[in-house]
Amino acid sequence: MHNPVATYRIQFNKDFTFKDLKNIIPYLHQLGVGTIYASPIFEATPGSTHGYDVVNPLRINPEIGTLKELETISKTLKKLNIGWLQDIVPNHMAFHKNNTWLMDVLEKGRRSEFADFFDIIWSVPVYNSRLMVPFLGLPFEDALKEKQIKIDFRDNRFVFTYADQRYPLNLHAYITILQAPKTNIPITVSQLIDEAKELHQSDNNKAYGIRFEELKLQLAALFKQPTIKKYIRACIGLINNQTHLLRQISDSQYYQLCYWQETEKQINYRRFFTVNGLICLNMQISKVFDRCHELLKTLLDKNIIQGIRLDHIDGLYDPTAYLERLRKLTGPETYIIVEKILEDGEDFPENWPIQGNTGYDFLATGNNLFTQTESKKLFADFYKTINTDKLSVSQAILKNKSLILYEHMAGELENLYQLFVDLELADNAAIKTTDIKTVIAEFLIRCPVYRYYSNKFPLPDVEQKAVKNILNNISEAKPDLKEAVALFENVLVDGQSDIDSSRILRFYLRCMQFTGPLMAKGVEDTLMYTYDRFIGHNEVGDTPKTFGIVPNEFHNYMMARQQRWPLSLNATATHDTKRGEGVRARLNVLTDFASDWIAVVKRWQEDNSKYKTNGIPDANDEYLIYQSIAGSYPMPGEDDDFNKRLEEYLIKGLREAKLHTQWAEPNNKYEESCLKFVQAILKPESDFMQSFQKLRIKITDFGIINSLSQTMLKFTCPGIPDVYQGCEFWDLSMVDPDNRRPVDFPIRAHKLESLIANTNSIGELWTDRNNANIKLWLTQLLFNERKNSSITFEKGTYVPLEIKGKYRDNVLAYARRHQDNWYIVAIPLHLGQLGWDYGNPDKMNWKNTRIVLPAEAPVTWNNVLSSKPIAHIKHLTIDDIFKEFPMAVLKSVLK
Repeated sequence: MHNPVATYRIQFNKDFTFKDLKNIIPYLHQLGVGTIYASPIFEATPGSTHGYDVVNPLRINPEIGTLKELETISKTLKKLNIGWLQDIVPNHMAFHKNNTWLMDVLEKGRRSEFADFFDIIWSVPVYNSRLMVPFLGLPFEDALKEKQIKIDFRDNRFVFTYADQRYPLNLHAYITILQAPKTNIPITVSQLIDEAKELHQSDNNKAYGIRFEELKLQLAALFKQPTIKKYIRACIGLINNQTHLLRQISDSQYYQLCYWQETEKQINYRRFFTVNGLICLNMQISKVFDRCHELLKTLLDKNIIQGIRLDHIDGLYDPTAYLERLRKLTGPETYIIVEKILEDGEDFPENWPIQGNTGYDFLATGNNLFTQTESKKLFADFYKTINTDKLSVSQAILKNKSLILYEHMAGELENLYQLFVDLELADNAAIKTTDIKTVIAEFLIRCPVYRYYSNKFPLPDVEQKAVKNILNNISEAKPDLKEAVALFENVLVDGQSDIDSSRILRFYLRCMQFTGPLMAKGVEDTLMYTYDRFIGHNEVGDTPKTFGIVPNEFHNYMMARQQRWPLSLNATATHDTKRGEGVRARLNVLTDFASDWIAVVKRWQEDNSKYKTNGIPDANDEYLIYQSIAGSYPMPGEDDDFNKRLEEYLIKGLREAKLHTQWAEPNNKYEESCLKFVQAILKPESDFMQSFQKLRIKITDFGIINSLSQTMLKFTCPGIPDVYQGCEFWDLSMVDPDNRRPVDFPIRAHKLESLIANTNSIGELWTDRNNANIKLWLTQLLFNERKNSSITFEKGTYVPLEIKGKYRDNVLAYARRHQDNWYIVAIPLHLGQLGWDYGNPDKMNWKNTRIVLPAEAPVTWNNVLSSKPIAHIKHLTIDDIFKEFPMAVLKSVLK
């Protein structure tokens, strides 16, 4: 099995291409990177900043490079022993004119060879079972009246045009358009019309598709003749000047152009979450799987890539079957991980033939380690004075998931209900007399995880129990639904003997494709912008429910991780995280002196009330602003357009919260008042900034210690360390697109060269800590340490180490042991609560605090951070190993 050793995430787009990657390969090699972890590289929509809106999985995105360039890069990387982990998107493609497969479906309907590639529910009666194309900025009839919808002849075919959009017309429309004048039809055009009429009657879909393409080529050739071109333009003009003819042509299509907001109430295709512009694939169909993975297979066969990262595994109809098929395609040596968000207490599926996930579980665990659990009550009590909702986190989750389902995914709910009826999973009379649709809704809303994964019926005992718990919760919360719940339970849990189990399984798996989007939109994209008790845990993979863990919990998690998923990624930042890794590290400092933090916020609330306009922002949004400033404010001396970035973040956060404003209907008055408030308090002369600057120094330094400790954990704990692009510097970014800003690689390369050439001492690096050199230095050191001892970190046992002495609760330590090779890692915890001189680590008096080592541990060690030897008899004193730097990595010295 390929071991990536340590990965570095690269975000490709038109502004960072293969050529740009080629230029930084020397830097990445010097940094010690083991594997390039690449964002999607297949052809995406023009200008895509992320690559997840794929239009053609069989071609390298021309905006970032070519296959030949990739092959050249691959040869260079192999010489440097650097691998390639490729992110792919099996769940969806872009609903875009450049998606030729989808355009073929619009043009030919169910006669298209790609008709079953896309998850279109043709049986849904919406628009007479025609596919919705929901990209109009106003209702269809209004767009017609305003002459915004027209037909044209573009790219050798007839199309509907709207703004910069183009959608192909079907064969019937060709007949209608070309004979629109009814008289004086050129002979060659008349012959073409006759051919089209004959073809229209064909019942051979393959021949139909081939002949239709030929007919379009014939028409394109005729269009080059001036007289025919003039005739066709006249036909088009005639149609465009008569609204009823445009409507007639529209009614004859296999799709219907419609207002984008209509999908909130009705829809007949599966989309990614609630994004109309991403249409999902039927990846469970063999021919779809085979076609979509052709180029990927080529890259694997040529050994250009050695690993695969799968986006949104939960969206697939049957994730387990997909992964089994993918493993068969790729072979046993390919490294495979999936994007999977685990809820609190949820285990990663152990039967999947892969190496793990993208590391959100590690991120959450590490994040909680640095949160002071003892401060939970103080934060909770203070938040009760702010949060007028008064709901618990669990209640807020249900509320927000209900909002998303009923207000934005009502069409998906209706489709599931109709599927239940169409599959005849219960007696029609019973369905009519019970509110089964509401039970389906509550089942989706109350599912406590993104989804379950069984692909057999009856469901296994564990999954049956989970489903039954959900149904029991529905009955308890809504007694009037008990009869409908009993009916639903009889289908999913008890399993009626007179119903084909495959029909039940089909419905169940279909439900599972929507529990994930509901969780993501209700929690990640709503609750995490509304429940602001402590925004450090409003993070992907984490949850607002949590408020810290103790070291023993961390150790237990890591021992299990080493046993089960030693090659899963250790992430601390991704392209999807709500906040940069440095922001969370700094926010956690606030929990170390909760009383002081709450006191200063109360003072800010009072002092800044004069900057509010009619009470705007409300208390919750005001608290979000204060926490965001505390977490993301630039390092001293850093040149940054922070005010603008914060304003952009705030607008996104307010709209995602959906309380006072939202994307569909922005409340300009509320948004402008919030921005006015932010602009006022951020003025250098404001009382707020004078107060904040005093707090800033303290939380900045302790945040630095947390950030460096977090980096240590990522590189030395079980799992594969992953560095998100640019995070070898301080990462104080906010949610996307802020965290996807261009990375200044030249300055990083220059600084790394200087660090290696000058061999700065730890003390010197700490003195100049604000400039990020210390994090760059530590990152490259740990990258190379992982590379040089990859077997120890892959297979080494994780050994929790006991801490004794006065400050035992402020140190975490563990060993990694493989045969005679040992590492000891020690980091500080919650230094903010100790009141020490945080600017001078060498003056921190740890008194008798010490690490107790196992009897079989070596006697002599080398401090990897300082290159100084250390010896012990039975224990390591913290004062000794933290003398120059408040954390340590010790490596055993073999005799």
